Amino acid sequence: MRSVAFGGAIALSLTLTVTACSSGASSPGTGLAANATAGAAGGSANNVSGDTYVFLPKSLNNPYWVAARKGMEAEATKLGVKAQFLGPDTDDAAAQVSIFESILAKKPAGIAVSPNDPGSVKSIIDQARAAGIPVIAWDGPVPDSKVQGYIGTDNKTAGERQADALVAAMGETGKVAIVIGSLSATNLNQRLEGLKAGLAKHPGIQIVATEESGESIADAQGKAETILQAHPDLTGFVGIGGSDLPGIAGALKSANLCGKIKAVGFDVVPQGVQGMKDGCVNALISQKPYAMTAQALDILVGAHTNKPVQQDGFNVDTGVEVVTPATLDQFQSTAPH
Repeated sequence: MRSVAFGGAIALSLTLTVTACSSGASSPGTGLAANATAGAAGGSANNVSGDTYVFLPKSLNNPYWVAARKGMEAEATKLGVKAQFLGPDTDDAAAQVSIFESILAKKPAGIAVSPNDPGSVKSIIDQARAAGIPVIAWDGPVPDSKVQGYIGTDNKTAGERQADALVAAMGETGKVAIVIGSLSATNLNQRLEGLKAGLAKHPGIQIVATEESGESIADAQGKAETILQAHPDLTGFVGIGGSDLPGIAGALKSANLCGKIKAVGFDVVPQGVQGMKDGCVNALISQKPYAMTAQALDILVGAHTNKPVQQDGFNVDTGVEVVTPATLDQFQSTAPH
């Protein structure tokens, strides 16, 4: 895929339809009207039609997805189009496929998918493309599929940035444990690959444990607590998925180890921010979910209207930013939300 760099944001169990119009009450920050209609939780396709653009997130239980939804909403308002954000309540590949299947018969104007399991959506992507529906991968790639391109984080590079942030916090020696949301998610494995490559530059650092959380904060905390018991000499913790660092921070706080064991992870979500304010988190790797969905909608609209914003095979890196306690306030005051 051809790479393009872009500069560039949390989850509600709601199905949201955003319809932009030229009259009516103004929406804050846009100057345009937007009607948001809440439907059934878990991804009802009842309101999808041929002029609707559909975003399929991995789940709706992570604050990261709220920023993504807001970016979609704002851009839909700006462009005067309809968009829906439909996903399972929790990370569930089968449920995501079911939602995907339910919208195909409606022949939407375009689809952006962030896959729980890339392999599970390849066949249905084929069906959508055969029906003439534009489909792109967003947030997480779908390798070896018929998606027209990918927009989101360059996850390997982001993992390397995460390694640098951990080394900056803990130094070049010590024992590190990793909690990862899902070992079947391509984007998380790419981050893990980048993290390991970054830490390999420091032979004094040893990875002593890797545990899977299922993208559940509670499970991430439980796995982190088990790791702490098994490795009382741990120096650093890494959260790969969006739910992992909040769980790690909870475990460190419960064990009164905040500040003693350094912790870094992904996404500037409320739980991670609180962990940082509590002294339990040393760095947050901020993706740009708001910008991702806004740009993804631009790409889908262009594909549907035969006015392409990107050529097929695109790979748009929306970038990351490392947020530390010293930069948190400034980041929160300037980041789109």
